[in-house]
Amino acid sequence: MISYITPMRRLDAEHVRRIQAMIPKGSEFVVVTAPGGAAHAKNIGAKVATGAVLVFVDDDIQLFTHWAWDEWLKRDWQFAIASTYWPAPSTNRFMMRAEATLLNTLTCVFRYKLFMSGFAAVRREAFEAIGGYNEHVVFEEHVITMDFYRHHFRGARLPVFVKVLRPWHGWSPKNDTTSHGKEHPPPKPEDVTVIQT
Repeated sequence: MISYITPMRRLDAEHVRRIQAMIPKGSEFVVVTAPGGAAHAKNIGAKVATGAVLVFVDDDIQLFTHWAWDEWLKRDWQFAIASTYWPAPSTNRFMMRAEATLLNTLTCVFRYKLFMSGFAAVRREAFEAIGGYNEHVVFEEHVITMDFYRHHFRGARLPVFVKVLRPWHGWSPKNDTTSHGKEHPPPKPEDVTVIQT
């Protein structure tokens, strides 16, 4: 079983249908709307999920993929990232192109397997070994990547092309998705929706 986990500020039926259409049949789709930031929501989703592989998919991306999960699950990797990111036409501005180019240079040229929240997969045992996302830092994606490297986990790039539908604010004071500095209350039943695809 593969579990796809998506944090959302509120349950948006349009985004749910769009993401559900992108993921393979027979998967588990976990949507988390709990307050406390994205890292907190992803950790909640991972606890609820039943899959041996956890795939984190943001609600502001569109996947373009042509690969068989069964084949990739046989390969030797503990965590995996998308091949490339690029802004969709609605977000195709200079800063978005610059940030996407920097990210793609890091992952493709320097082979830094940055565990970007847009699309990233990890085997459950590896995620649990590092204790999940650190909810008390600003750049949790870099911290979890460093945790994987410290454990000598093998990273891979999946043949997944990601289009970004909303402008990034990860390096900006406008970034309100971080879990840093926020309360992390336990989820209420209505904060987690599990869908079998």
